[in-house]
Amino acid sequence: MDIAAVSIFHSQMQVQNDASLLVLKKAMDTAEASSQTMISDLLPPSPHLGNRLDIKI
Repeated sequence: MDIAAVSIFHSQMQVQNDASLLVLKKAMDTAEASSQTMISDLLPPSPHLGNRLDIKI
């Protein structure tokens, strides 16, 4: 292989690695956002809600 071919191959591998890294970062950001939404949905809306139950029989 000559130097030009090696250079082109290296450049193509670098572009492929960069693209893979960007996709991975996007997937991680999406997973983080959805997990934060899920956690916020699990937290009670207010600490005083649900502490008392008024029942008349």
